[in-house]
Amino acid sequence: MESLRNAQAINPPVLQHTDPPFSNFDFVDNYFESKCVSLKRILSQMRVSSFQSMVIEEIKSVGISKDDDDELLSAGVQLFGKPLVRISFFKTKLNDIGQIEQENDENYLGYAILKYSPSIFGGRWIVFESITKPGRHDNNYYHCARDYSVRVCGKIFHIKGNIYCQQNTLTNVCAHVALRTCISAVHPDGDISYRAINEILEKAGKPHSLKEGLTDKQIRAVLDGLGINYYCLWYPADIKNRPPVPYQKLLYGSIESGCPALLAFSSVGGASGHIIPIIGHTFNEDTWVPNADMSYFAIGKDTRYVPSESWVSTYVCHDDNFGSHFCLPRGYLQEGAELFAVGILPKEAKYDAIRAEAIAVDFLYNIAICLPLDPSPWIKRFKDAITLDRGWIVLRPIFMAAEKYVSHLEQLTGWEGEKIDPKVIATLKTQLHGFFWVVEVSLPEIFPANRRKIGEVVLNANMELVPKRDFSTLVLARLLDQLYLLTQDEKKQTVLAKYPTGTQTHTGLFQQ
Repeated sequence: MESLRNAQAINPPVLQHTDPPFSNFDFVDNYFESKCVSLKRILSQMRVSSFQSMVIEEIKSVGISKDDDDELLSAGVQLFGKPLVRISFFKTKLNDIGQIEQENDENYLGYAILKYSPSIFGGRWIVFESITKPGRHDNNYYHCARDYSVRVCGKIFHIKGNIYCQQNTLTNVCAHVALRTCISAVHPDGDISYRAINEILEKAGKPHSLKEGLTDKQIRAVLDGLGINYYCLWYPADIKNRPPVPYQKLLYGSIESGCPALLAFSSVGGASGHIIPIIGHTFNEDTWVPNADMSYFAIGKDTRYVPSESWVSTYVCHDDNFGSHFCLPRGYLQEGAELFAVGILPKEAKYDAIRAEAIAVDFLYNIAICLPLDPSPWIKRFKDAITLDRGWIVLRPIFMAAEKYVSHLEQLTGWEGEKIDPKVIATLKTQLHGFFWVVEVSLPEIFPANRRKIGEVVLNANMELVPKRDFSTLVLARLLDQLYLLTQDEKKQTVLAKYPTGTQTHTGLFQQ
């Protein structure tokens, strides 16, 4: 399929400088009839990113846009025939179009492709697709972005991000565009057309009806049809009847492991509904939440811990009605709204991050009993956090390949400069293969401020879980100066062997 973002311009490009007195409002009024709210949002983001130039090109409707046109025509909807408009953003002041040849990816801020589309409102300009670099905030984390190439006046630029798009409200709705954002982050092709989504629904016997939203069953049918791994939970309006796992933990488990998530919600009373893709989160080391009783998450009567998700203040989302890169407050959607949360899983994972946390915390409570009576200061602090402080430990689950985990260990340095013993690294290189849930273990005093941990519990992500929780998926645990590794003795029996790691103090968290 021909790439829309790489389509050739059909008319000479227009160069627009964006420093004052240029007005974003005037630009939208003059070009797009002042009705494209999402473009105003994108332009505001570009202003924050200090853009100085825009290149405006008209392009034909090709690729995914042509598929969109064909679906509309098949539904009996008349098209308007206007060319699409591709706007490219730069943070340098271009003197002329020819200067683009000397520009680099660092100065390229992204693009937006505008389409005049039929809709239930009549003809209107929509942002058919856009990818822009995130804003200036250091505490915004995006782990599911991917690389895309985009043509600007014949030159190819590269950008890393997540596709933002708007519905036409007829053959595709908010669920289609949210699915497109999420699927594009994990699909081998890096994108999917709305026609392909609707063909999957048709084949599954759950066709999309013109102008209608998608149900949770239809959303699952699309993911199933593409072979995408996921887990989901439904949250009724009555909080008392909701699942014990907060929807925020479901979202967090996906995006920390490099996958997006979906969040559907109704208005209070259920009169209307909407769905948005979740592509990142913010981090606030000064939040009060982890210190409140509500921040504890209980696995059993006496087994508790503090999820690392407690330091998330907002989730980063796209909203096709308003624009890209919005921050959704962590506790915003609570009473009175029905929720449907979908976490995308890496294809190799047989279970989700929530279950990985449960296994890890069980193991930590069990091993705390076996720790030496006269331990090192940090081992004592860890043991006290579980026993005396009743679960004052932090867990952060991350999905990763064996090679990435061992590489992470090789780079770690203790607070006093010590490194993990090279012999331990060599042993792990020979014994670890496949994919794991690496559940980082920390304390609330060092996790947010120093971004450090006391170790991790490593679980086999490829293994199917048994109904009763046990340690069959446990591969190893590293707790400061000891590494506990499941291995076989001379009688071929599985034993938990101990190796000194050489690190007596805390080490850095895994950085994506």
